[in-house]
Amino acid sequence: MNLKRLFALSLTLILAFSLAFDIAQAEPQKKNQKKEQTPQLILPTDVKALLEQGLATRQVKPDLPFSFSDLYILPAKGTYIAIFVTKIKNSDLDYTQIATSGDSYQAEADIFFQIYQAEGDTPKLYTENKAYDLCTIPASEYNPEAVSYYYLGYPLPAGKYILAAAIGNRNTKKLGTTYYEFEIPDYEKAAQRGQLQTTSLFLLKKYEQLAAQENYPNFHKDYFVWMILKAYPYAELKLRPGEQPTLLFMIYGAQFNENQTVSIEINFELCKDDTKLVAFTPMTYESPFIEQPIPIPDSKQVKITDEKGEETIERRPLEAGNYELVVNIKDNLSNRTLEKKIPFELVIE
Repeated sequence: MNLKRLFALSLTLILAFSLAFDIAQAEPQKKNQKKEQTPQLILPTDVKALLEQGLATRQVKPDLPFSFSDLYILPAKGTYIAIFVTKIKNSDLDYTQIATSGDSYQAEADIFFQIYQAEGDTPKLYTENKAYDLCTIPASEYNPEAVSYYYLGYPLPAGKYILAAAIGNRNTKKLGTTYYEFEIPDYEKAAQRGQLQTTSLFLLKKYEQLAAQENYPNFHKDYFVWMILKAYPYAELKLRPGEQPTLLFMIYGAQFNENQTVSIEINFELCKDDTKLVAFTPMTYESPFIEQPIPIPDSKQVKITDEKGEETIERRPLEAGNYELVVNIKDNLSNRTLEKKIPFELVIE
């Protein structure tokens, strides 16, 4: 099956060229480059005390239950962007119907957070901050028992951390807390050692180009912001035949030529239970920033042997279940290779 490269040209070029040169020239990140600084204390006193009280034992306040389930790591100049993923039941965030129009439900949500460096015996406060979002759900889609996904974005250098966070509803004053341990690998340092690495690989339902880059921290329902990209991911990685998600990620460690371009070949395969079902046409890229639509097929080729031993090829519908998108990466200039897998569920309606 063929892949086609469909570029939103201005967006792709801005993202690629704003990052590619920095990665080509990057020096390994050194620990002493992390500036010693006194974090600016901006959280409300009671919220700050609540987060610090539960830090040692990770004791949460469950009045507004939530937890972080995933972390996307994206490249940025001189650092990385961490996108923290959480889901909250609509009724727990107390969505209320807008009285004036009645055509949507809204919730005013604040997130307060502290980030601690966790590379020693005692966590050390690195930063604290807060963000706000006016969350909206159309009345025709609102279900109080359904969950919605929310994304907190913040820039961080490589390292091990603890995120202490509280989410509250401005109207009801309900507040919940959680703790999340995570690590941001030093991709630049790995690249200097001759390793091929990638940032997080994720599949997008759609994306839009923003008029200007949004400041951090930011907190949004249904989408996250990276540079000038407003991205709506498949949070639950449930795909349907005929859909065409866009795969985005950045490759570190590829060798650049004298023109500051790369030669990367990628083979995409659709597999189930370690069996290859669909192989796409290999693609070659000149930028380490990969933006590739992935068409999800509705059928596979099956070899049939009749009673005479003669073989024919038939197309059979794909069954619902768990699959993997296997991404085999080769740097043609250095011959380095890397394999990545993205598990997903195929839903047949």
